[in-house]
Amino acid sequence: MKTFDEIIDFIIDNIEGGYANIPWDKGGETNMGISVRAHPELKGRIKDLTRDEAKEIYWDEYWLPADLPSYPEKARLVVFDGAIHHPRDNPLIVQEALNLIGFNVKKDGIVGPITKSALQRLQKKDQLRFVSAYCRMRHEFLRTRRDYPKARNSWDNRVYLTCAAS
Repeated sequence: MKTFDEIIDFIIDNIEGGYANIPWDKGGETNMGISVRAHPELKGRIKDLTRDEAKEIYWDEYWLPADLPSYPEKARLVVFDGAIHHPRDNPLIVQEALNLIGFNVKKDGIVGPITKSALQRLQKKDQLRFVSAYCRMRHEFLRTRRDYPKARNSWDNRVYLTCAAS
C-alpha cells in the first residue's frame, strides 16, 4: 500500500471500523476513528459521518501534517496509523526505529531534515527492517500507556495488522 486512498481504506475497514462509544475511551463517541472529542462540531451527527468526510479529516489532520509522501512506501501505513493513534509521540517512535536499525538521528520528536534524510536513504531491505523496528518501538511505547491494560487487545491488533500489511 502506498497511496493515501489505499492506506486510509485499510485503516477504516480493518482497524477503526464504524460507530463506537466505549465508556473508558477518552475519545467518546467515534465513527471510523473520528471522535466527537476531537471534532465537537460533529456532536449529534457523528453516526451520520460519511466515509468521504472521514477521509477528508484524516487527510487534513494526519496525512499532510505527518508528511507521509516523504516516507518510503513500505513505511507509510505503520507511520500513518501511529500518527492517527498517538500524533505527539509518533516522531519519537520514528526516530527510535531509525536508530535501532543503525541510523544516528537525534531523538527530538521533530521529523526535520536529518530524520527525513535518513528515511530517504532507506534501501528496500532497510525499509522492511524499519517497519519491523517501528512496530517494535510502537508496541513498547503503547505498553507504557495507562490505558494499555484495558486497550491491550485492540492496540496490539492495531500494531500487528499494520505491520503485517506493510
